[in-house]
Amino acid sequence: MKNSILLATLCTALAAPGFALACSPPDGKPAIPDPNSAETAQMVKANNDVKAYVKAMEEYLGCARMSGGEKRREITALEEFAAEFNEAIRVFKARNG
Repeated sequence: MKNSILLATLCTALAAPGFALACSPPDGKPAIPDPNSAETAQMVKANNDVKAYVKAMEEYLGCARMSGGEKRREITALEEFAAEFNEAIRVFKARNG
């Protein structure tokens, strides 16, 4: 999966050089609520915020002019963030299931 994301990102970056000039990263990672004390509404909001952030990062990586190593680091960081949120969801569901 990492290779396909990287390949798609590189193809997009090469195909749209004019668009890359207007490319900017998303504001920042959304906070992940504590799954041991969060309410359902907080987790739903966090889920929506995380999805929007991941989509924005994917778009940014598609247009950003970075070296291959920089993009791989960004992709790894994004995957780690998503895994951290998924773990919070599992803990939350276990607590409320």
